[in-house]
Amino acid sequence: MSSIAFAMPRRRISRYSELQSGDLTLILQVQLSKLLQSQLAQCSTTISRISLSQHMGFVPMTDIYDFANLSPIEFEGLCIDLLAAETGLRFERFAEGADGGMDGRHSRADGDIILQAKHYKASTWSSLQTSAKKESVKVAQLKPVEYYFLTSQPLTQPRKSKLASLLNYSSATASRIWGRTELNALLRRHSQVEKRNIKLWLSSSAVLQRLLNNDIAVFSAADDYQLERILKVYVANPSLAASIRILEDRHCLIISGPPGVGKTTLSQVIAADYSDDGWEFVAIGSIEDGFRAFRAEAQQIFVFDDFLGKIQLDQAALARQDSKIVRFMAMIHRDKTKRFVLTTRAYIWEAALTFSEALDESRVRMSEFVLNLATYTRELKARILYNHLYHANIDQRSIQALLAGDTVRQIVDHRNYMPRIVQWMTDEIGQRGILPEQYPAHFLETLERPDKIWEKAFRHHISERARAMLYSLYYCEAEVWRGNGASVKKLRPFFENAVVRFGVISEQGLRETMFEEAIREVKSSFVVIDDDRVNFINPSVQDFLSREAMDANVLKVMAGSLPRWQTAVKFWDLVKTNGSAPMKLEVAVLLLQNIAATRLTSQLPLHEMADLVGDLILLTGDLEICRRLRRSDLSKAYWIDPVKLPQLAEALIDGRYSHLPHARSFGRYLRREVYRFVCEDRDYAMELEELAKLAQSLNTATLDMPDVFMERFEQAVEEAVDALSVDTIPRSTDPEQEIADWLTHIEAIENYAPVSVPYSKKQEFTERLQQLEWASEMRNREENENAKHAYRSRHSTGPNIPKQDFSNSDLAAMFSSLRKLE
Repeated sequence: MSSIAFAMPRRRISRYSELQSGDLTLILQVQLSKLLQSQLAQCSTTISRISLSQHMGFVPMTDIYDFANLSPIEFEGLCIDLLAAETGLRFERFAEGADGGMDGRHSRADGDIILQAKHYKASTWSSLQTSAKKESVKVAQLKPVEYYFLTSQPLTQPRKSKLASLLNYSSATASRIWGRTELNALLRRHSQVEKRNIKLWLSSSAVLQRLLNNDIAVFSAADDYQLERILKVYVANPSLAASIRILEDRHCLIISGPPGVGKTTLSQVIAADYSDDGWEFVAIGSIEDGFRAFRAEAQQIFVFDDFLGKIQLDQAALARQDSKIVRFMAMIHRDKTKRFVLTTRAYIWEAALTFSEALDESRVRMSEFVLNLATYTRELKARILYNHLYHANIDQRSIQALLAGDTVRQIVDHRNYMPRIVQWMTDEIGQRGILPEQYPAHFLETLERPDKIWEKAFRHHISERARAMLYSLYYCEAEVWRGNGASVKKLRPFFENAVVRFGVISEQGLRETMFEEAIREVKSSFVVIDDDRVNFINPSVQDFLSREAMDANVLKVMAGSLPRWQTAVKFWDLVKTNGSAPMKLEVAVLLLQNIAATRLTSQLPLHEMADLVGDLILLTGDLEICRRLRRSDLSKAYWIDPVKLPQLAEALIDGRYSHLPHARSFGRYLRREVYRFVCEDRDYAMELEELAKLAQSLNTATLDMPDVFMERFEQAVEEAVDALSVDTIPRSTDPEQEIADWLTHIEAIENYAPVSVPYSKKQEFTERLQQLEWASEMRNREENENAKHAYRSRHSTGPNIPKQDFSNSDLAAMFSSLRKLE
């Protein structure tokens, strides 16, 4: 206020000296107001000029990017993009390595415009000066009409002048020497360049923190360091653009491929991309998680990693879940605000398609994207290796030893090349104890025998106590349908039983802290901890343990250590699938002894318990165990699901268990339970879905039921259908999917029995479903077309399109820049 008062002309006040004080006050307020507006206008002009200068890079602002996440190759591509956007000219890009003093060039009649980019890991001002001095000879030979020197280092004006003097060429002026601040300013000016260079923003600190807050790390069991490293080493490639196209068109994407090819990484990058656009990320471990987290109108991207199992197909779980998965995918497909990404190993996916008609349905198959090594060209494989070496924390002498000979070419062209192996071989933890001169041979040896990734660490780097922990985790049932690890509460008793039976310690010497000590020993190298859950750090650990855990001695110990019925079911499924005939027999005997001694806790559905115990008895032929089990009180260990009883009742009455003692009488008892389930008096209508499930079960079992049951069943169906109304579907429920489910349930019931469902009801459901499907299709066509246009600019892979022919000289030139780091 004082500066404005001093600026006012005195003579103007004197003209009003004869006026009353109130009038004078009013006039002063008017004049002050005018002067303030003038001052503000000047400030506004100044601010605009400052903003423009900042936009062009002349006035310091907070730099969003430090470019540390980019490799030299990626930085060169970004600089070419920025200079092309700023000048409106097209630039050639040259191979990495001995570039003759130019990373980019635009040729014209009066001479060339040359760009040289400098970006090295942990480089100093001194090293940048040395580099500029070396370039001066090349600049003099090239004689460019304009020469641009770009670096990721921050530059003051004196430093720019110093670099200009070192370059010592007339067109290499300080105004054409751009540092970190200028590059950030250009990115603000040319936002399309920022969007196109996905690596630039994907692994920036701001985006990384947002992803961690959004729990993107959860589904991959990654902590902040691991997630940052994953995003830093990522190489944008055609699989990303192809995946996005499917996702935008179908809203669902199934990524399948061999182990270690990068399915989870691709899903992480897609999720990060959408999350950066403001979508809510939802990692799910079961399809029920998806239904619970689904919020109408909210932009959500769901990711279900290894949705069919980590290392093998769980047919029992799939039988329970496949229709729900398809139903959830149908919901997502019709909703413009939802996306769904699922990953699975290729061999598990193929097995699932054979087993499940629901997943083999054409609409589901259209969402499939197969990620295989054919997607990785020679250049992409080289770039993946390059990025991992550039960002690696291993001894730099090891990297230089790798670059010295022909090892890089042998790695890139190796028949067993996998991104996961490259990740492991450039991880500091995995390479401890490997001397620099041994590193190249060790890398190639690991490619020859990928299982050696975990073998040395498992056999020599951890204690027997820690190995007992890993065996226990391998056989412990997952907390959800698949994949989210085992809870500490369930894992602890299993480990404590196993560590005693392995002879590591006596039962009397077992300490309360031993579990925590074992977890600490394998944490970060083999497992990760998320709240109260323990999970393997990645599926390759389970691949390795799938062989180690089938050792005869290990199986005997684990069979006697099982603490829970659910753990016993998983354990036996794995042994039954992978064990030899003699081993299965020996384990079955031990399991039956464990069961008869009533050591197992928790509860199972009766039909699952019967399948387990029945398998074991049939394999061992031990009928005496039946009498022991009858004397044991197992009634508290199971609960009855009437819908699942028909198959068990049939197996006991006329099927594979019918020769066992008391089997037929127990089967008849279960048949009466099915009868009571439908025929008991109730004052409410049964659910159509449970009647459909019962019909399917009865149809599969071909269990004879009395006429009175059939009459009550038909009555129950009529009541259930009559209770349905298309006008009372809750707003939170997808009406199209709900009505489709009703018609599916009715069809399942009619396949079992000639139930007379009212024709008018079926017709009403069918007509409404057709109307909804037509409206949904029209809406989706328009929305998907708009979405494709909106995403086209964002998901361009940028200028770094892989070359069709990537020669050995191209390969050598690419990796030569890593030698500059010496």
